[in-house]
Amino acid sequence: MAEDSDDLRDAIVLVLIEQGYKVQAARDGHEATLMFPEFNPDIVVLDMRMPKLSGPNTCAAIRKISNVPVIMFTSTNDAAEVHDAISKGATDFVLKSTGVAELTERLATRLNEAPSSPATKTVPASPPKQIKSTTLIVDPDEANRDIIKKILTRLNQDSIEASTAAEAVSLFKQHKPDIVMTEWRLPDKDGIKLFSELTGRKFFKLMMTNRLSPEAQRKAHYVGITNFLEKPLNPAKTEIMVADCVRQAIRAKKRKAGRAA
Repeated sequence: MAEDSDDLRDAIVLVLIEQGYKVQAARDGHEATLMFPEFNPDIVVLDMRMPKLSGPNTCAAIRKISNVPVIMFTSTNDAAEVHDAISKGATDFVLKSTGVAELTERLATRLNEAPSSPATKTVPASPPKQIKSTTLIVDPDEANRDIIKKILTRLNQDSIEASTAAEAVSLFKQHKPDIVMTEWRLPDKDGIKLFSELTGRKFFKLMMTNRLSPEAQRKAHYVGITNFLEKPLNPAKTEIMVADCVRQAIRAKKRKAGRAA
């Protein structure tokens, strides 16, 4: 892993070692590229912004010799930077604001997904079993639904689709989704009215819109909508927001499972 902050790098290394990982730490991207061939890691964690060589450029150098998963552990969700990292081979992103615990969960998931090789993998003794969430995507535009559905598929999560509010209400009752992402303007009613009808259980909410007046925003917050995704959808930014909703939903399911155990 490569991180230019000494304190954060030391904290991450300590946590990973405690969880059973063998770790090689670099202070910048250039140092990471020098260490990579000798250490031959099963997975790489890179800070996005580093001296000498940035995270995306470090990833590009690694991609010339390896297809191992590369996770960006970053404080930025700038769409242009995320797109640059994706274009250079980044596998996944974890915002630093979500904490090292989120990073370790994603490491275990990515290692479980990686193809096996003759080399011995250094992974925790008992990686956590993946918990899936279900997302209801409500949008009359099939292209927009397809963008979100593909992201959820890459995240190994389930999705269901609706093009109207009436259809969404019916699917909500049948499938009990963990997340609902809806377009603001639906053919039969607006997204705020739709959310007000989806009652009986807790779920995470995301509103998609190209324009929302201050009054509409106040109404949205009143029914618990705090996440807004601007249209037209930017694939990189959409991926970050969808992944964040999924992480919140999975955490909630884990807490619920823990209480029931």
